[in-house]
Amino acid sequence: MKSELIRDRSILDEFVKSSPSVHYMKTSMWGEFRRQTAKETYEMLGFYEEDGTLRATAMVLLGSFMGHSYAYVPWGPAMDYTDESLRKEVFTLLKQYAEQKQVTFLRTDPNVVRCHHQIDGPVIDDGFSNEAVTEELKQLGYRHKGYGYAYNGSWTNRFTLIADLSGSMDEIVSHYAKARRTSLNRHRIIGVSTRIGSEADLPALMEFETMLAEQDGFKPHPKKFFQALLESFGNHAVLYVTDINLRQMVQGIETELESGKYDKDPEAKASKEKQLAHAGDLLSEYGASVPIACGLFIRYGRMSWDLYTYNHKEFSFVQPVDNLHRFAMEDMKSHGVTRYDMCGFSGVTTKDDPEYGLYAYKKSFGPEFIEQIGEFDYPVKAKGYESFLRQKDFEVRARHKWWKIAYRRK
Repeated sequence: MKSELIRDRSILDEFVKSSPSVHYMKTSMWGEFRRQTAKETYEMLGFYEEDGTLRATAMVLLGSFMGHSYAYVPWGPAMDYTDESLRKEVFTLLKQYAEQKQVTFLRTDPNVVRCHHQIDGPVIDDGFSNEAVTEELKQLGYRHKGYGYAYNGSWTNRFTLIADLSGSMDEIVSHYAKARRTSLNRHRIIGVSTRIGSEADLPALMEFETMLAEQDGFKPHPKKFFQALLESFGNHAVLYVTDINLRQMVQGIETELESGKYDKDPEAKASKEKQLAHAGDLLSEYGASVPIACGLFIRYGRMSWDLYTYNHKEFSFVQPVDNLHRFAMEDMKSHGVTRYDMCGFSGVTTKDDPEYGLYAYKKSFGPEFIEQIGEFDYPVKAKGYESFLRQKDFEVRARHKWWKIAYRRK
């Protein structure tokens, strides 16, 4: 087997689309996006048999940090990871590529499932394991970051939750938690609906992200970041927008009160009257229709990914993201998507975890618990690599500390 540069982007992208390890970050579109937003360049590698058959591809990002150059293959090469001989050849050729480029180190994080989990976390005792792949890469000279907590400084999150869209929509929704189904029924009464948006809706997405940034203390993205994502991925990127019709909300609550269903329950009636007054105040402040949630997704091949989804904090009581996910799942399904990636959680499923709320919410849509094998580095220049690790760790800690000071609302 030999590796060669691929010059035609369509060759790489079509191979990735049909690969069992498909991921949007393995495409040239991601390379173009990173070129525009992260000061990285990229090269496309093809791994060919002697007869010219393309067996694997790698989208290699090339960049540097404080003088330390790196080659990064996000989510690993696109290939059939069940083929042991292919794995060894490809990852050996990747090492040779990094050595030829004389980078400080090569990093990759293959989207290879480590083992099967129950949704609440325990490993399923079914004999399935890909830890042999980890050991194989270590034998080839790659350094494994380990099977640790998701938010440990890795460049990608090895834990995620993926919903299966292969069934009917009725079947998919039946796997939602009762709270999700209840809010969807409520949305029909109070006028909550989701649509496919456009670049003109980016200000709403940015506004909602800023609200969360002020709460959690992180740096929100500039408009050009989202514009570059839409431009790079074209019709593979989709922006969903959830709106509320506040006139319908008022009318819906009025109809409920007029029905007499609350006449024998003064406490429930008082609560409903309070909701009506609140709806009237919102109508006066925002007008008849207002966007209350946005989600920027990418779809490619059989997969979709929820990259950035936020809601208007004043309307969080409406649970608008429930509506957005229901609409997005049906839309993705209509485009041939069967795997709906909700993109990351901590990997911990107990309430003492600070990120438990994120897990609990995503879990309520009936997804699968996915754990990948994680991050691997191949040091080309040992001293430079160790220096990079120290400097990068300090930089990340300092940056996050500054963000919490600069962006969190006082």
